[in-house]
Amino acid sequence: MCTVLLRCTPGAPVPVILGAVRDEFVDRAWDAPAAHWGGRLLGGRDRTAGGTWLAVDPDRPAVAAVLNGVRRPVDARPSRGRLPLAALRGQPVPEDIEGYDGFHLVRATVSEIRVWSWDGTTLDERCLGPGDHVIVNRGVDPADHPYSGGLPAGADWVALLATDPVLIDGTVAGKRYGSTSTSLVRLSETGVRYAFNPRPRDPAGWYDVPVPPR
Repeated sequence: MCTVLLRCTPGAPVPVILGAVRDEFVDRAWDAPAAHWGGRLLGGRDRTAGGTWLAVDPDRPAVAAVLNGVRRPVDARPSRGRLPLAALRGQPVPEDIEGYDGFHLVRATVSEIRVWSWDGTTLDERCLGPGDHVIVNRGVDPADHPYSGGLPAGADWVALLATDPVLIDGTVAGKRYGSTSTSLVRLSETGVRYAFNPRPRDPAGWYDVPVPPR
């Protein structure tokens, strides 16, 4: 996942809205969001490592997502896809963190948005305040991002997640690499609404992921 857009509005009917874009090698296989891990956590599953880039907890309610950061030249590294699941289970910082490539891990509930950033040497933890935020591979609210000063007022989130500032399509090491899915999560006191699109540039691709009642 390479972009997370957040809007935090305490006291609103929907206090937290999170839009996310996953960027990955196009031929990397994955499964659509479901309860893949034997419990009530829902998310898309990476078939290679078995983890996820984003997951929701319908009971709390909460959402967690991971963005890749600095990669180190080490052969055997734990999958960062474990991190969103661990965060929703209350264990956001792995005991073996020194073995992980860099990451930015965000966990949001209706009352708190927390981000952990690991660069391979130092772990930074922060809470995000009310307002709009953007998280990308290089960090939280980077000054040079088009949305660093806030999202458009009255933003249509579906349209926002289908624009060029957040979607990419290119090649890395000769392989096609781009935005492979988008997610839109709304958290409120009454629960989670989770929408997903496996065709990011096609507005007709959106559908609501079935979320079990609390």
